[in-house]
Amino acid sequence: MARPDDWIDRTVIIGTDMYGGDTMGTLEEVSDRGVVVRHEIVEVESELVEIESESELVEIESESEAKLQSIFYPWTKVNWMYDPEE
Repeated sequence: MARPDDWIDRTVIIGTDMYGGDTMGTLEEVSDRGVVVRHEIVEVESELVEIESESELVEIESESEAKLQSIFYPWTKVNWMYDPEE
C-alpha cells in the first residue's frame, strides 16, 4: 500500500477493519506503522428527566459541540485510503 506523505494536512477517506464503514478526516501523520487521522467527533449526551404529569423517566439526548480527535490506524487495519480532491 502506498504511504501518501504528500496528503498530510489534507482530507482523506479511509476504509478500516476497526470501526466499520468509511471514515473521513485530516491526515496528520504517516509512518511505517500506520497513519494518524484527525476526525470531528460529535458527542451525544443524555440525561434522565422526570415528567411530573406522567411520573415517568424519559431519556433525552442532545448533541454537544463537535470536538476533534486524532486516531491511529495501523497499516494492518487499513483496507484503502484516498484523497477525494485528486
